[in-house]
Amino acid sequence: MSSVQDILSEPEIADYLKTHQGAATEITKAAGQLADKPHAVEALKKLLPALAKKVVFVFFSYKKKDEHAARAVVELLRKKSADKLDITYQADFTEEIVGRKWREKINKAVSKSNWFILLLPDPKDDWDWCLYETGLFEAQRTSDDRLICLHHPNAKIPSPIEGYHAVAATVPEVDKFLRMALINDNPVAGMGPVNSSIESEIPAIAKDIVDAIREPIMRQTYEPWVELQIDEPDKLQNKDDLHRATVKAANKEALNLFDLLVKKPNWGEFSANLPETTADSRWREELFHVIRRIGQGRKFYPVQAVFQTHDGRMYRPVVCAVDRVGEDGPIETFHITFAEEVSAVDHTAMPKNMSVLATLLRFTFRFRWEVLERFAKNAITEEDVERLDNALRRIRVDWESRGMGGENEILDLFPQEKRKRISDMFAAWHQANNREGTGELDIALENKDTEKIPAILKTFLPMNQEFLEMAADRFSELVSGKS
Repeated sequence: MSSVQDILSEPEIADYLKTHQGAATEITKAAGQLADKPHAVEALKKLLPALAKKVVFVFFSYKKKDEHAARAVVELLRKKSADKLDITYQADFTEEIVGRKWREKINKAVSKSNWFILLLPDPKDDWDWCLYETGLFEAQRTSDDRLICLHHPNAKIPSPIEGYHAVAATVPEVDKFLRMALINDNPVAGMGPVNSSIESEIPAIAKDIVDAIREPIMRQTYEPWVELQIDEPDKLQNKDDLHRATVKAANKEALNLFDLLVKKPNWGEFSANLPETTADSRWREELFHVIRRIGQGRKFYPVQAVFQTHDGRMYRPVVCAVDRVGEDGPIETFHITFAEEVSAVDHTAMPKNMSVLATLLRFTFRFRWEVLERFAKNAITEEDVERLDNALRRIRVDWESRGMGGENEILDLFPQEKRKRISDMFAAWHQANNREGTGELDIALENKDTEKIPAILKTFLPMNQEFLEMAADRFSELVSGKS
């Protein structure tokens, strides 16, 4: 047992006090708390950098396969400690640090750590892997250092670390650990609370950590599904940039969909084996836009375009989820499912003009029954204005995804004597609704003018009827082989 004065007069500690007067209170307090512990001088020497910087140095050890859980726990501890827990863990190391350099960095980080946190989330794992880093810490451990094991409740703690601070992944146990780490005095000797202002958040933080550590519920996806890792998705330039995305996982349904026996390493190779008749790549373009907008944190409209598989089925990609590190952290992976589009029409065997006209008829019917019949004949409410706006947007997005041409391509489907009338219809609609948002209907929608909107739409009822008759007659002529 040493006296406080004996500890403080030790040359290295005394010299440190002279050059770090701002930490004198903490160092003196630590000397008092350590005086009755073995090897108090060595313990205080190791504590000096932490007391001077008012941080706790932590080494976080985990198995590579548990990196997702480790990242979540570390990000929470860093954020909620206001970075006063100075945590070193392997995910922060650059790829260049391998072999000898990797061991040197591990040794250096472990030797300065006040706490060693070991993550054991999988009760089925063999724990031999953890003993190297744990052994390094134990070899230089002082009387004030802590070895903390965060573990799955069903995990059997390895015998070399039995008796240390074991924290089972239950909310009560993690709550106690967080109070020690963040709220209570003396997380290390001489130091005040790390961040006592978040005491009310402790139960919620404990639950988040438990959710990260506990064995996850296994998701079974019955639709074809792939998981893509995309570096900097917000900076994608075009659909071809997606080819480099790493395919982290894919279920057997997705392999079958793309006619594969084994998973390919990147999205370009994975999705390359579609039939030649599906050279149409609108679905790839739309998928690229959706992923980039999600990466930029922006709203997006779901992919509408489809592709055809070898067995003739039509599928539409759906970006259904992303995995993030923490609530607001970077996106780690995108989850994409492929929904069979039973309403999509296979146009590959149809003459081009007949295919376009069939699609045009479908859109004309949609406009009639989703827009005109619903909103042109009766009084509408402000809620109806929202529904109308959504209906027009859905039709527009679907139109663009189907690759419908411009006005000239549509006029070419009809005989010369009909074209002037159809062109007038286009002009009338453009005057009411256009991309610039300057049309009469656009302005009425923006102003939620419930009287003007039906009046504008009503003028298009006879035009819609006239166009349906012209298009149906022309379709009949094409089916019968007339020019």
